[in-house]
Amino acid sequence: MLSALIIPNWYYKGDAEVRLNLAHKPGIYIHTSLSSFSSSSLDSGIEVLTVGSSDIPGFVVRETLPVDGKVDFVWCPRQEPVIGLGDQSTSINEIVFHLFNYEYLFGMRRSSEHIGNACHAIHHVDLAANGWNIELKSLHSTPDTLKTLKERGGYGLTHIGRLNREDRSSFDGKAAEEILTALRFFLSFSKGIWCNPCLAVGFDDTENKVWEAWSSPERQWDSPISWFCPHHPKQLADLFPGFIAKWKNNDWRDALQEVIYWYLNSNCSTLGRGINIDAGIILTQAAIERLAFEYAVKYKRLIEAEGFKNLRASDKFRLLFSSLDIPIDIPSSLPELCKSAKKHNWIDAPQAITDIRNSLVHSEHKRRGKFDRVFFPAWSLGQWYLELTLLRICEYCGTYSNRLTAKWVGQTENVPWAEP
Repeated sequence: MLSALIIPNWYYKGDAEVRLNLAHKPGIYIHTSLSSFSSSSLDSGIEVLTVGSSDIPGFVVRETLPVDGKVDFVWCPRQEPVIGLGDQSTSINEIVFHLFNYEYLFGMRRSSEHIGNACHAIHHVDLAANGWNIELKSLHSTPDTLKTLKERGGYGLTHIGRLNREDRSSFDGKAAEEILTALRFFLSFSKGIWCNPCLAVGFDDTENKVWEAWSSPERQWDSPISWFCPHHPKQLADLFPGFIAKWKNNDWRDALQEVIYWYLNSNCSTLGRGINIDAGIILTQAAIERLAFEYAVKYKRLIEAEGFKNLRASDKFRLLFSSLDIPIDIPSSLPELCKSAKKHNWIDAPQAITDIRNSLVHSEHKRRGKFDRVFFPAWSLGQWYLELTLLRICEYCGTYSNRLTAKWVGQTENVPWAEP
């Protein structure tokens, strides 16, 4: 592809190659080699890299000194995804994207692929909502890739995605960016860690490539606890319509983005990657309180904003959980927390988890440093509440993996509000 490098008083054109680097911190890097280049222009500083019709903000991460008027650059975009082909008005009929580090999905339907003398099962999961059809498809290499990821970590391509309109009509680049962003949050919520669609390519009705979004996977391999069980892919299909319905609303979209961001950061607190379990407790409850405000004040108008502000955190949680038919008793599956409840006169789960949180954030709290032994069950309970609240708000009524009671992969139960 053609690239242009703009330096004060200088303008250069040449070929560029876009590469996905998965070593260390993954990222998109643009390699370009430009001729007729002078050292004096290099000293002026690079302002802009343009690929096609797109200006790409970023910086040089590696360069060679000019030799015979030619210099090699590696350009790192400041943010992803980068729209490298097309724009928001481009007409698209289908998008193919790549999914790294997702879980092994048992398909809602299956096909087969023959490689040599071997026949490989290909698993397909279909999502549909608001006129969108999305297919997640495993590869013949997915089982081996996941085995390697579990042994060594890192990054591996596990699924190919396909996205189009139900009626096969075209859509523009802006709509493509919006649905891919929604998928990023939806798939990450199911996985329990950031897992984004990467390297999306758009095709027109004659199968010509007309649009590209360059992006890299956000997190290396981990398999944290989550509400979603890969043995039950119908959970994804059942949640997707309600999730997209909420995503279409501007207020709910903002809330979902904030809350899922905090949820994912908290969910990594047991993996030794960035934050500790006590920080996870704080993040979880910040997310629950954000949902409580969005639901009780703005959506259902159960209480005015000023009245909500004056409530204790435990009362905000009770209002939210009770309104959503989520039980507020401390589960018997958390015996250490039940024992602490008797000792400290906690009447229910909202009081327990907020009292523990308050001991962390308030330096004058009378029980500061007294709850270390129940940090993990308190964090688990908070994450359980957060998962159930998100599922309930999205009107999900299927099964889920209960992080408080599940003892084996594949064990699920009905959500508390589901009709018997």
